[in-house]
Amino acid sequence: MKRFVSVLLVLSLLVWNAPVSIAQTAAVDGSLIVLQVGSTSYLRNGSQLTMDVAPEIVRGRTFVPIRVVSEALGAEVNWVAATRTVTITSGATVIVLIVGSTEATVGGRRLTLEAAPYIRDGRAMTPIRLISEGLGMFVHWGSRARQIFIREKPTVSSPGVTADEIKIGSFIALTGFLAFVGVPFHQGMQAYFNKVNDAGGVHGRRINLMVEDDRFDPARTVTGVRKLVEEDKVFAIVGGLGTPGSLAVMDYLNSRRVPFVYQGSGVSVLSIPPKRYIFSVQPNYFNEGQIFVQHIVNNMRLRRIAVMYQDDAAGREGLFGVRTGIRRFGGSISLELPFPGTETDFTPYLLRVRASGADALIVYTLSVGIGATVVKAAKALGITQSIFLPYPHAGIIGAAGEAAENVFVTGWVDFSDPEDPGVKKFWDTWLKYYPRADLPSFPYAAAGYVAAEVFTEALMRLGPNPSREALVWSLESFRNWNGDLVKDLSYGAKERSGKYSMFFMQVIKGELRKVSDWISIL
Repeated sequence: MKRFVSVLLVLSLLVWNAPVSIAQTAAVDGSLIVLQVGSTSYLRNGSQLTMDVAPEIVRGRTFVPIRVVSEALGAEVNWVAATRTVTITSGATVIVLIVGSTEATVGGRRLTLEAAPYIRDGRAMTPIRLISEGLGMFVHWGSRARQIFIREKPTVSSPGVTADEIKIGSFIALTGFLAFVGVPFHQGMQAYFNKVNDAGGVHGRRINLMVEDDRFDPARTVTGVRKLVEEDKVFAIVGGLGTPGSLAVMDYLNSRRVPFVYQGSGVSVLSIPPKRYIFSVQPNYFNEGQIFVQHIVNNMRLRRIAVMYQDDAAGREGLFGVRTGIRRFGGSISLELPFPGTETDFTPYLLRVRASGADALIVYTLSVGIGATVVKAAKALGITQSIFLPYPHAGIIGAAGEAAENVFVTGWVDFSDPEDPGVKKFWDTWLKYYPRADLPSFPYAAAGYVAAEVFTEALMRLGPNPSREALVWSLESFRNWNGDLVKDLSYGAKERSGKYSMFFMQVIKGELRKVSDWISIL
């Protein structure tokens, strides 16, 4: 089998201008505390706070400052120096610990601890599980990032959540002219959820994915999403496909405080400025423009950059990213050439590029057909500048043929190593549940798989009592998170872009090969 090296090809065929709204934070619904081993910074309900002493691991046990965790959970802490006793009171529950002793009592019941509390830099440290479980909290250990998630039970019920199910929604073109994208996208998402459900679900709940076929028509998207939210009462929207539909429902979902995780789009208006309930995953074109410059200037040592860009929202966004990258990483723009989406003759543009003295040419269009036309014309004219294309152009070889040789394309999902455990999990999962799947459509299936794995990871961190607000807090705790396919995913209280890193591929001997490490602008 030919080695697959690809970036997700989720199409952004139409870009609309849409008003941006920022929803007000909903009322506190329980608490989610995220601690990082070795760090004095921690998160409580998405807000970053600081403690005096960092959590640490001693003999395989995780210890935390007693007062920080207990008071964050609403408990009262008292310290008696003479007897080295700590008393934690939460409602009717009283926990008594003695520094240096493995004996403790919880609600009058005697317990023997696996490790004794101790003093570190003037702070009493105790095993995290005793405090959290003694107070009736759920604890999740994130081994990859060495994070501790402590979840308090919410006082209100959440839409879409029952004792054995979590109901979520999505909008995908399952019929119509973009069904060739939507069908495998849906397969990738559903396959991942099938795997999760077959393993017992998330904390005992199966994920029920409900899909509205919007045929890539934003009017249908609006109708379908309103039905999912208002009639079907879904917990969240996960994996909406395409720019027009995503923009059409973005403000509605944000105002209704319904989390929207992953949009099959790269427009930055989805995440900049940040909207509380909207979480992007795919790289946006503004960030990608900066990554182009960082690689061209810092890694390839090329200084003068020409930019040809389609004169639409996506093209202008890419240009703005390039300009920002120049300010951050150096180099200069020797030429900026806008062109209409109806342009078919690029010879005059390319002649100006050749005369400009540029070392590199970035062609910013989402249309693989236009990108191929530019590449073919450049080949015919003997253009020597290195040519760079954005990530929807992973199919440039098929579109431009031999003219694509040496062209660079960005990527954000790495299939370069077929033995990579995450890549193998994707193939095994997709083909297990869809054995007759169309193999060349794997980038679209991978996009759906990514949407599902991001949502599932956030849900896993919440414990058995999920809520919409807690899902937001959970996603905000992602710091350079790696899943099977998606890598280096980050969010924060004011960060919703998700992907801030990409890598570069180049067409070499008729094959798209990875030629750089991950490059991050975060």
